[in-house]
Amino acid sequence: MAAAALTVVLVGCDGGGAGTQRGQPVDTVVPGPRGAVDHVIPRDSSFGVHGDYSIYLPPGYGHDPRRRYPVVYLLHGGSDSDSFFLELGVREAMDAALAAGTVEPMILVLPDAGPKFDGDGTVATSFSDYVADELVPEVDGRWLTLPERAGRAIGGISLGGRHALEFAAEHPALVAAAGGHSTTVPHSPADLAAAGIPIYLDDGVSDGLFDDDKALAEELSRRGADVEWHPAEGGHDRSYWTAHLADYLRFYSGALGAG
Repeated sequence: MAAAALTVVLVGCDGGGAGTQRGQPVDTVVPGPRGAVDHVIPRDSSFGVHGDYSIYLPPGYGHDPRRRYPVVYLLHGGSDSDSFFLELGVREAMDAALAAGTVEPMILVLPDAGPKFDGDGTVATSFSDYVADELVPEVDGRWLTLPERAGRAIGGISLGGRHALEFAAEHPALVAAAGGHSTTVPHSPADLAAAGIPIYLDDGVSDGLFDDDKALAEELSRRGADVEWHPAEGGHDRSYWTAHLADYLRFYSGALGAG
């Protein structure tokens, strides 16, 4: 039997309508052995028509409102949206990993940053600042998260990987781990290494980005970063990323102390 999938429209502090007031977790319970996926539309996002997100809630979420969950922010590739990881099969991969006991329950947040990570192309806010100043507080206020650095990680694929690594470099007080999967290279490897967090890098040996990603892993290692480098067969395509979703989830779970 399929898990419930809800659409939640979030409201502002003084607005009415569906959802709950800001700062109070949405009253959601996930029954059964499978997680649930919601699509969330924040009001007044600085990213215009973008800035919405999908969220995976693990089985049992909400049964104990005192229980808090670590959160992994997963960023889509260029020209994609919040449906990207769902289309790769992250919901099924997370359910299977939980059933197998290879990860512990986590919340997955899948933001829609717009095709180029600049929202609708007219906003002045950088994606990194948008996540730090708007999205993280929104998620922590709406859901049963561990609202602290130790309970938060970020990762992404391709262009999303670069933005994830740059976010970790620019906001090291907000995340405890980061991942770049078939990533384009971030602007400041030195700042990323200085963040002092576990970093997971992987790429397919047939990917045109492979040499750059290998060089990034080597540079981070030389700078003393806690970096894992995982080359594998494959190219820059969805079949490669789907095949490695379970690896990514195990890394984030372990880095957050959830596994």
